[in-house]
Amino acid sequence: MYISKVIFTTIGATLGTALVAGGLTVPMAQAKELKMATFMSPKHPINKGVLPPLAKAIAAETGGSLTLKLFPSGQLGKGPVAQYKRVIENVAEITFGIQGYTPTIFQRTMVVGQPGVGKSSQEVTGKIWNVYDKFLKPEYSKVKVLALFSNWPPVLITRKKAVSKMADIKGLKIRAPSPSNIPQLKAWGAAAVYMPVSKIYNALQTGVLDGVYISPGALYVPWRLSEPGEYVAAGMSGPTSLFFIALNKQVWDGLSKSHQAAVNKHTGRKYSMMAANYWGGIDAKQLATAKNQQKGVKFTQLSKKAIAEFDAATEKSVEAFLAAKEKKGIPARAIYKAATQ
Repeated sequence: MYISKVIFTTIGATLGTALVAGGLTVPMAQAKELKMATFMSPKHPINKGVLPPLAKAIAAETGGSLTLKLFPSGQLGKGPVAQYKRVIENVAEITFGIQGYTPTIFQRTMVVGQPGVGKSSQEVTGKIWNVYDKFLKPEYSKVKVLALFSNWPPVLITRKKAVSKMADIKGLKIRAPSPSNIPQLKAWGAAAVYMPVSKIYNALQTGVLDGVYISPGALYVPWRLSEPGEYVAAGMSGPTSLFFIALNKQVWDGLSKSHQAAVNKHTGRKYSMMAANYWGGIDAKQLATAKNQQKGVKFTQLSKKAIAEFDAATEKSVEAFLAAKEKKGIPARAIYKAATQ
């Protein structure tokens, strides 16, 4: 029995198109569908402009014999922390996750997310791949890596107090981008905490948090932090959040050679840069909206003097972070040096 087309449906259903020109047919027995799990809503960039293009490309490349089905909003398991575990245990064949939620698993990778590595998602993503083979690859031995990329460095969003110098942040309870970035905020004098991104709107709105240190793409859609946050400060050197898209290793090993070739063709560094460009474009646009339109916020571009003060404290926190990793046997300084070149 043969099929000559693949149905393309929206998020939550099979994503794919078939190449049927020239009478291409696909044996039904060869057809395979992989589940892709994310904890983000269907409106999030990962579910709008990152995973759907991958599904389309692979379906087209394989004539519809390999398709990807997207399950957003934690349909295959609630919470972002377990995304890496879910792909290893094959709850979903493919998952999107954030290394910062499980930094003890990705101790080498988190070095690349430290302040000073890059000023954009594109720059940091390129540097991830520059050091991947030499330094990071051992951390991903249990999965097939499809993408590694980052977003933009964060801005500081505060609820009731504008920040124009480091003294303004003293004592404020600020959510860090990841547990690895808590030392940076503490070096500034803040009371640093960490919680998943899905909880920070309510925490900021109710005063559990005084502020959030997060990429500018969270200001408006989908996280809308410009609603509970009144002030935005930008200019200091900041970390980036790092992301992975991974495929279960056993599933990868079980794919046919032609399916593996299709996956390899449309993933890796090139796909990661596409993701960084798409997500980074949203970060850049929302930052420009806050800065130029002051939409829902009062924007402060820090002075050179204030930036120098913030960055001097940040450099000390980065050095302390690297030193702590070195004590655990992680070649953190070598990774950081390679990533910042």
